[in-house]
Amino acid sequence: MSKAHRYPDQRFRVKLMKYRPFGGTGVDVSEIGFGGWAIGGNSYGTVRDEDSLEALEAAFCRGVNFYDTADIYGEGHSEEILAQFLKRRNRSDVLIASKAGFDFYHGAVRKNFEAAYLRFACEQSLQRLGIETIDLYQLHNPPLGIIRHGEAIGVLEELQREGKIRFIGVSIFQEDEGLAALRDKRIQSIQTVFNLLDQRMTLHLLPEAKENEVAIIAREPLACGFLTGKYAPGSEFPKNDHRNGWPKEKVKLIAEKVEKIKAVLATRRLTLTRAALEYVLDFDAVSTVIPGAKTKTQVIENLMASEEPSLRSQEACQLREIYQLSPLFKEGLD
Repeated sequence: MSKAHRYPDQRFRVKLMKYRPFGGTGVDVSEIGFGGWAIGGNSYGTVRDEDSLEALEAAFCRGVNFYDTADIYGEGHSEEILAQFLKRRNRSDVLIASKAGFDFYHGAVRKNFEAAYLRFACEQSLQRLGIETIDLYQLHNPPLGIIRHGEAIGVLEELQREGKIRFIGVSIFQEDEGLAALRDKRIQSIQTVFNLLDQRMTLHLLPEAKENEVAIIAREPLACGFLTGKYAPGSEFPKNDHRNGWPKEKVKLIAEKVEKIKAVLATRRLTLTRAALEYVLDFDAVSTVIPGAKTKTQVIENLMASEEPSLRSQEACQLREIYQLSPLFKEGLD
């Protein structure tokens, strides 16, 4: 379970954020971080830069010190927005995580984990962010073979020695990718999907990461927005939203799963959003959970899961059981 620490400068904090060890790095991170995919502006519908900056400021003022982005988010725009935010911050108060592996610089977007490209991408991210060192640099969803071979991690190790990055991480989709990453002792964090609709990583990856002091970053904790309770089986999305390309059957299936979860939480005591985030935080292998946010209001709602946790142990058990026992939750996992 998490351990509470007071943030260094209490003048800007209105609530008590909780912090957790970031694996074996010796660094503590806010147990709720800021996911920077949406503020890139081209994956979750229209977003105004003014709103993004206000959201980032709200997160910082309530104790968030971990900000995750990637160069592909808005093809650099998410990093540029973070750069504007960082200009008003003491650099030592903020940890910036970025990723590389989706080459959008040279024609059609493609995966690229070649040594020269990773070095190039790192330099581009450093320039956009306006910083000298990226705190956590991650391979962005590499295939299993790239993780096992280790050459790409070797490039990140060189960047680490040169002072361009502090820590080395990898973002993964499948359990075998995460387990392969754990076997490479140079890797200090693993970012993976973990939410009420997809709890596969709790079986092996989370406990093994905990044992090996490798930080777990839980992404998509709100299942791309569906665990906010906003979307119905027939929901449609704008063209500049990556969910626009999802088959209708997928949207319907996810919405049906969410309804079963809402039935377990038939209470006004806490929102679905808070329950979803609190559930993930109940796993002490998780160093930080990174819900996305486009507005200050969304940030504040997300942070309530840490500031005023309300999920009861009985509810958490029921949420685990419904995932394990209901055949519906085995459908649609890829």
